[in-house]
Amino acid sequence: MHVCVITAPTGDCPLNRYDPHAAEQTRRTRDAAVRSLRELNYRVSVIEAGPSMLMEIETTKPEVLLNLATGYRSKKDQANIAAVLELSGIPFTGATSHGHIVGLHKHLAKMVMQAIGVRTPPFRVAFGEGDLNERLTEGLRFPVIVKPAAEGSSVGITADSVVSGHAEAVAVASKLMGDFGPPVLVEEFISGREFTVALLGYPRLKALPVEEIIFNEGDMYTYGVKFRDNVTVKCPADIPGDLAAALQDMAAKAATAIGCRDAARVDIRLDGDGTPYVLEINTLPGMMPDYSEFPRIAAEVGITYTELVKTLVQGAVKRAREGNGP
Repeated sequence: MHVCVITAPTGDCPLNRYDPHAAEQTRRTRDAAVRSLRELNYRVSVIEAGPSMLMEIETTKPEVLLNLATGYRSKKDQANIAAVLELSGIPFTGATSHGHIVGLHKHLAKMVMQAIGVRTPPFRVAFGEGDLNERLTEGLRFPVIVKPAAEGSSVGITADSVVSGHAEAVAVASKLMGDFGPPVLVEEFISGREFTVALLGYPRLKALPVEEIIFNEGDMYTYGVKFRDNVTVKCPADIPGDLAAALQDMAAKAATAIGCRDAARVDIRLDGDGTPYVLEINTLPGMMPDYSEFPRIAAEVGITYTELVKTLVQGAVKRAREGNGP
């Protein structure tokens, strides 16, 4: 079987300028995936996301597309990339364009979670300068966190993102609109322990062990913390079994509802009373070996990197055979 790996660009582009680790992570992830596919005796080719991607796919004629492309110009392009893969008609791994759109636009994902009864912090959305008024924080308890509603990799989140008053929230939201454009998300800040739940499989996403993210500076994933990789992780998390099960259940429900397939990762926080809240959903979790949470968590239950890649590819093949879309 011929499998084509779809990756983000490795050269100079806005995506890599935003994220200082992006190009190196892309290369290392690509190389690991190619090695694993060859171990599985697949014929392998690689295509970088970009304007000519569909033509390259049609020329290459793979049977399956392993989608590892975290963006082109920005993380938001994950949805555009998936849409191109859908146009190809070739089975591909991961969420559809619809799933990426909903997941990447945090306010849409939160609306879906509210609709299915998955707890997420109360929020407001500013779609333009006209929304920067008294309603921006109406009904919310301070402190609140103000962040871009459709960015990834903690872009736009700094130590100044958590504010304790309305005027501060408006000022931060206004700056974010100028820097990244609307929409801007304002949500109640949950200050307790943070966890992430990796989900894997087709036809049903199954939760892997819960991992705790322990911050070595501050108490949230700011862009600076991500830039310096300044966190400690513990997997499985040191929490009671019933809490772990609850976190896994809410993660699976949320990811399935927004349209994730094959793999996803869900970030959850506990408030001071120990009540869990889903913060956001990663529809295309990082796959860099010995670094990204997803393969590291999978390794905790004995899933090797090659087995992880095999599960993703086989899921796409099975889905196509069942007639459930590319």
